[in-house]
Amino acid sequence: MTETHPTSEALEQFLLGQLSSLETRDIARHLLTGCEECHGAMACLWESSEGEEEPVQAEEAVAVRDGYDEVLDRVFARVVAAEAAVEEQKIVGRRLYGELMQVPEARRHLLVGNSQRFKNRMLCECFIEEAQEAGHDDPHRAIAIAKLATLVADRLEVEDCDAEEALNGLRARAWAQLGNAFRLVFDLAGSEQAFSVAESWLDDRPVSLLDRARVLVLRASLRLDQLRLPEAFQLFDRGAFIYRKLGQWHLLGRTLLQKALVCEESGDLEGEMRLLRQALDLIDPQADPRVFLAARHNLIRALHDNGRSREAFALLFHTRPLYLKAGDRMTLLKLRWLEGVVAFGLRRIEQAEAAFREVRDAYGELGLKYDAALVSLDLAGVYVVQRRASDVRRMAEETLAIFSACETHMEAMAALAVFRDAANLDRAELELVRKVSAFLKRARNNPDLHFSPSS
Repeated sequence: MTETHPTSEALEQFLLGQLSSLETRDIARHLLTGCEECHGAMACLWESSEGEEEPVQAEEAVAVRDGYDEVLDRVFARVVAAEAAVEEQKIVGRRLYGELMQVPEARRHLLVGNSQRFKNRMLCECFIEEAQEAGHDDPHRAIAIAKLATLVADRLEVEDCDAEEALNGLRARAWAQLGNAFRLVFDLAGSEQAFSVAESWLDDRPVSLLDRARVLVLRASLRLDQLRLPEAFQLFDRGAFIYRKLGQWHLLGRTLLQKALVCEESGDLEGEMRLLRQALDLIDPQADPRVFLAARHNLIRALHDNGRSREAFALLFHTRPLYLKAGDRMTLLKLRWLEGVVAFGLRRIEQAEAAFREVRDAYGELGLKYDAALVSLDLAGVYVVQRRASDVRRMAEETLAIFSACETHMEAMAALAVFRDAANLDRAELELVRKVSAFLKRARNNPDLHFSPSS
């Protein structure tokens, strides 16, 4: 990876103690590598902040760099003091959060809406963070927590956040997190409404670039689910531009991971793989192992889809420990499903069949009928290759029954009916199975799509 350096603006904010803890750690790590360029820039900024009126010449900068250790000590002392104050506030917010989680949900809203104790900026930050985490495993819980975040944010005043910019940003992020939670349960209308409120706090108001970027990227994910791909691409680009400008390389990596999904949706596999590799270069696997694993997972799938199943298998072999370390059932099911997909690409048909059966049964036990049906189509592909016509017919009927129970929209049912009719006539080909499967994955979030077996 090409070496990246914090921007001069980010370094200046670092000096002034105006960055978040994560941002501060990122720059501190970079400075501690001994980067000569950034050491020189920091020294010049420090001299300027001490009241120097004339610009520092090159020779003077060298001299200043010689005493850089002393400068760095002073900078870190200032940063440590600021971080200590923030951490103390976070402890209070976390304690309030724990207290609220001990009472029934209805009472939480009553307390947050009426008690002065819960009118707390860090409690709101805690709600936003917890809603984001809950979105991975329990989107409905994410909605409930994000609603509390908006309730707290709307009660806060400028003096609670030290600055109008911080208050506007907090409100925008709280509503954007609610919009994202609605998106995760496919309530796209509710998501659109929440994002409209979020954007109202961005329009013609002072908001930090970092908060603005976070809202833009969440909104881009909604546009992606709506298959409004040009808008999604543009929003991801705007967020990425801000993160790059601020030297937020980890957040840039996360954004490139999401932007790669737009390429996948538009059929640009090469563009998808390029973005995923860039994302993996930027995402810190220690700081955010879940996101790093998601990028690896998507790259393995993209390699397979591009006909490079051997490369996919090699990367899967090296990535398996990350799945096992995560350890939760949903992650392990994703691993097993991907193992089946890659095995099928390598023509290890029996291994693929075993994997698909296990995953299909597990999703059924968990009540995840839509996912179970999607795996059933992969299993049907195995039967098509093996020319097991009776099993293909059975799988087509079972899959149609599962989707009927999901109350899937008519176009999805029509796609499955085409597959069933072809199976009944012993004319179900692997290409048809793949087209139906790809359509159902897209139609999950967009009921306005129309299926055509010839497309």
